[in-house]
Amino acid sequence: MSRFALTLALALLGAFVLAGSSPPQKALPPEYRMLAEILSMDIRANPKQNRNTKKKLDDLIESLHNTAIELNNIKSSDAQINYIASQSVAAVSDYIKHLKRLNSLPKPPGTAELTAELFVSSFLLRNPHPLFRLVGIVTGGYMRGRDADDKQQAINDEINSLLKVVDEIDRIHRLLPRVAEKYAAPFSRNIGRIWVDFDESWGPVGPDDWLCLYNNGPDLEDCTILVELKGAKGDVRKNVHFLRKWSSDSWQYAIYAPGEKVLDRMVGRMTVYNVDTVDVTIFSPQYSTKIHYVYSGAEKDKDIADYCKDATFKWRYQPFEAGIIWNTDRGVVLTLDKIAFIPKCRVDVTFKSGRQSKGWYWEFDQWKRGETKTFSHRDLNFDPDTIEVTVSFPGTNHRIYRTLKLQQ
Repeated sequence: MSRFALTLALALLGAFVLAGSSPPQKALPPEYRMLAEILSMDIRANPKQNRNTKKKLDDLIESLHNTAIELNNIKSSDAQINYIASQSVAAVSDYIKHLKRLNSLPKPPGTAELTAELFVSSFLLRNPHPLFRLVGIVTGGYMRGRDADDKQQAINDEINSLLKVVDEIDRIHRLLPRVAEKYAAPFSRNIGRIWVDFDESWGPVGPDDWLCLYNNGPDLEDCTILVELKGAKGDVRKNVHFLRKWSSDSWQYAIYAPGEKVLDRMVGRMTVYNVDTVDVTIFSPQYSTKIHYVYSGAEKDKDIADYCKDATFKWRYQPFEAGIIWNTDRGVVLTLDKIAFIPKCRVDVTFKSGRQSKGWYWEFDQWKRGETKTFSHRDLNFDPDTIEVTVSFPGTNHRIYRTLKLQQ
């Protein structure tokens, strides 16, 4: 669904949203805000805002030291806040230690001139977690130098240690809702107050998934947002965000990276494959609620229909031609146009002439713009006057239908 169309619908519903809110039972400790802003994943009002800031390694380490100091200074009457802060300090300290060790290790031949600050991959640019992004510093070095066994093994061992710290930071950030719930307003029904829209990566749209949240009511403050993504096969991913202020009638956008393979494991994956449902829980002193959003089915079909709306095919009929060694069979030649590519798909082609009808299907992992594919069969023994083409995709009911008419 387009942002514009949904915003108009929300504006019409705004008059029916209750402006009243329940007061919190206890005041939110200010030290929780600092903790949540450090540990939570990015969520932004501007989806195009650049979240990446390239720094030299020394600057990155200095930034991490400052983060550790901020966490260490958190002293609260809430034991859970103190616990999360202390665990975070330990994890960040380990992160710095392994990052320094990694940079000091001898590099394999061909990478000696590179320092860790230059080992940057696309993962660094896309990952939404403020601490996870630094993992991208090491992935390039791994890919550039994996042929020198001894030196590379030492690097691999250090990378594995670093990734264990990343996993621990991820676990820690998911503890935030346990604290936020204690200071949040009682749960209320979500009658048009918060709207959810999810866009899964597909074909040329990606590689990230996007969560879009709209506040259709009064301003909110100190919002801890727990997002639980469930895949069609039952896999689950939980992400936690924090908003110091969420203005009325405004969108917030969270980007969920697909992750990157490092040392035969997936690192930094913030989503699941084939998203089925999205459960969003809002904890705020003014308003708390739970939203269950079903993505698979109608919502996903609408997204894919929008992605495919401009897809066209250039085509020509291929007549039968007898050959010396082999024949050229009747069929149709299709070239994809107006869309960068379509992912894994099945193409059903039916040839018709009067009451005669024959059809076959082909399966492809991908079909790129400008790529020509031939759909022919030796058992097609008549020249058709109509060719029907249907392109289908796993996980959605959306289809691309095209009817081709041959001039007689």
